[in-house]
Amino acid sequence: MKKFLFSVIVLCSLLACSSEIDDLKKEIAGLEDASRKLTHTKDSLQNANDKTQNDIDNTQGQIDQALQDINKVTLAYFEFLHADNPYQLVEDVKCEIAGDSVVCWVPNIMPNKVLIPQFSYQGKSLTIGGKAVESGVTSIDFGKPQKLTVTSDLLSKDYTVYVYSYTGLPMVWLTTNNREDISVSDLVYEAKLKIVENARTRGAGDVIEANARLKAIGPLSWVSSKLDGSSQMGKNNYRFTINAAYSVLDDPMNTTWELLSNAKDATMLHTQTGFHLGKISNLHFTPHFHFADLMLNERYFGTYLLGESIDYTNNRTGVESNGFIVKIDASNGRTYFKTDNLEQPVTIVSPTVFSGDEDYQFISNYVRSAESALFGSNFTDATEGWQRYLDMDSFVDWYLINEIAKNLDGDFGAECYMNMKRDGKLRMGPLWKMERSFGYGDSSTSDFVIKNVKWYNRLFQDPAFVAKVKERFTYFYNHKNDILKEIDADVSYLRNAIPENNNKWEVFSGSSADDVRKKYQKEVTTMKSWIEKRMEWLNDEISKL
Repeated sequence: MKKFLFSVIVLCSLLACSSEIDDLKKEIAGLEDASRKLTHTKDSLQNANDKTQNDIDNTQGQIDQALQDINKVTLAYFEFLHADNPYQLVEDVKCEIAGDSVVCWVPNIMPNKVLIPQFSYQGKSLTIGGKAVESGVTSIDFGKPQKLTVTSDLLSKDYTVYVYSYTGLPMVWLTTNNREDISVSDLVYEAKLKIVENARTRGAGDVIEANARLKAIGPLSWVSSKLDGSSQMGKNNYRFTINAAYSVLDDPMNTTWELLSNAKDATMLHTQTGFHLGKISNLHFTPHFHFADLMLNERYFGTYLLGESIDYTNNRTGVESNGFIVKIDASNGRTYFKTDNLEQPVTIVSPTVFSGDEDYQFISNYVRSAESALFGSNFTDATEGWQRYLDMDSFVDWYLINEIAKNLDGDFGAECYMNMKRDGKLRMGPLWKMERSFGYGDSSTSDFVIKNVKWYNRLFQDPAFVAKVKERFTYFYNHKNDILKEIDADVSYLRNAIPENNNKWEVFSGSSADDVRKKYQKEVTTMKSWIEKRMEWLNDEISKL
């Protein structure tokens, strides 16, 4: 009985526990379901939050882009249309925007540069020269570089507008890699070259395009910008070597060419007039040079003389492959020697030599022997004296050309050249830069300059040399009018280049092209008058020798 009762009690306890377990399970299941619902709600809220944040980020990005677009400043295009400028342009002119420069090349001659531009820009406003302008309506004087500014509420960007017009001269375009300034003399810069012989037609054979190696020759000049006073490259001399031989402006084919700036010469005619004298003389070679406009790194750099370089030009000067070109003027990096009576050391220009080698010994010994004969006691002897070594014709004509011009650089102080074939005599020449002549640096038409050089002073002690000087001076004197006509022809050719060069370098003050031409013509008239007076003085003095 007790066992039965115990079993009943145990069974009842078990049944009670089972009921509690079922209730607990139901409660746990309910909690789990609530947890899942809470997790789902949390995920939904997180997704909603993420979407809201993305919307905020997108909206902010759109706001930032809108602000950037509103405040973006840039010039989209710039041009001049014939329809807007019918009396100035023969065709539409599209300008190139390169960095902060706007370069416009007008392929015809213009009476002035007052033009109406067309343009498009991104920004709030655009001014040129500080003046508000309207595209296709407002006229601006582009005779000098103009500052163009695009502005927004927060930003501004400046450009410089350069307008160049055709002058009738050949064009030389030299562009260095990345438009790098040529800031170190004699340092070689890789460049692209284009020479346009006829800027209007650009017909077959009129354009040369090639790779080139460019360097500045001599001391570099720097000038202040007209716009902001910053330092910019001045009008310097350059030499470039092309990657293949070309005939430039119908000159004999070669690879090395020179650009002479004439920066010191307001007429730009001194050197070319001296070269004209050389071409009508007995000198066996005078470099060929032509007036041309230089565009350096897409910017106009004025009127230059483009022509044949003396360096490495045995084939040009006619001294043959085993001949010599020397210069009375010590040059950087080149081998030279000295004598007792030459005013400066003698640099061996060609061929390349080393001190003491065979070519160095030959030319240095020859020049010293010539000097010994010239200053020897028997120097007037036609067989054993100076004439054994020096070519009389070239020494006479080189002397007269430099004395007529009163070339202050012709006194054996700098860049006076001599040359010779190995089996020939030493000759004077070729002629070279003659900026400091025809009254520049010494406006007096009297006095000898070249005759006072030691070698020439000695030569004038020989009656044979004096007789030849008299004979040849009569020849040049009789060609005086031809020389003056050549100057007039050059002036006519440069008529449209003079104002353009003046716009760049302000050689003459003046508000119009006509003002500049009048002042230029006055300089030319002074030069021609100087030549006539110089010729008359020399005619009197040489007749007395």
